[in-house]
Amino acid sequence: MIRFTILLITIGSALVVYPASASVAATDVHPLMYSKYAVKVGLYAPSRRFDASARGSTSVVSPLVDFERSLNANDQVRTFSIDMGWRFSENWGFTIQHFGTDRSAQTTLDSTFDWNGLTYEAGVDISARSKTEITRLFFSRDYRDGARHSLRIGAGVHYIETSAEISGVATLDDASREFRRSVVSASLPIPNIGAWYRYSPSARWLLSARADWFSADVGDYSGLIWNIAVSADYALTDHIGIGLSYQFVELDGAISDTRWRGSLRTKFDGPVINLTGFW
Repeated sequence: MIRFTILLITIGSALVVYPASASVAATDVHPLMYSKYAVKVGLYAPSRRFDASARGSTSVVSPLVDFERSLNANDQVRTFSIDMGWRFSENWGFTIQHFGTDRSAQTTLDSTFDWNGLTYEAGVDISARSKTEITRLFFSRDYRDGARHSLRIGAGVHYIETSAEISGVATLDDASREFRRSVVSASLPIPNIGAWYRYSPSARWLLSARADWFSADVGDYSGLIWNIAVSADYALTDHIGIGLSYQFVELDGAISDTRWRGSLRTKFDGPVINLTGFW
């Protein structure tokens, strides 16, 4: 609810009338305020949570399995991210962002749990793997451009590829007990709305905040998604800059894909250090 309130405040700021800014020249603001193309390549170091459940042929849904803590996949995540922007007209732009993680771990179970119709008992050695790739596509219209302030509002889609795997000695339907490998996966295109605010106090500095959100029943997914980021960019030259941002991404809902029937709750939040090119 707090994050939704933040989004409403951000979008509502579109109604604020800023002072006339015709006297502000392009050279007085950060190049990202007027560049046609921009590319950011960054190192993302988030803390991650990946809780998932999967049911087999029965209609019974098993409790969520905490892959990060219960299955010992809680080491620090480091991954590369890429963010590209294209301003194809005076007021319209398109951005694409991508990052992903692939985690694996081995552990001895402290307690018994069910997964995809199988029962893994306490004391058993298992291997676990979880993988998530997120691609964000976003079209936006710029309502406060040409000066130090810029407010963009738009819509897009998050395309999410995710999978979870557990391997070890397991019991099937309280009968055979043998080594089994169970893998579930899903492809989830989730639409979203969002707002993006930028402020450039000088030709070198740019401060930004954006928020994407959606909550609905869409295709094989029913739930919500959040993607929030705040950042500060510094222009080293007219075409190269560096930046630091903090990004939070959350996905929480139910999946009814033919390859995965269950639920997923995953979260990424942490800093991003990036190198930026703009022209």
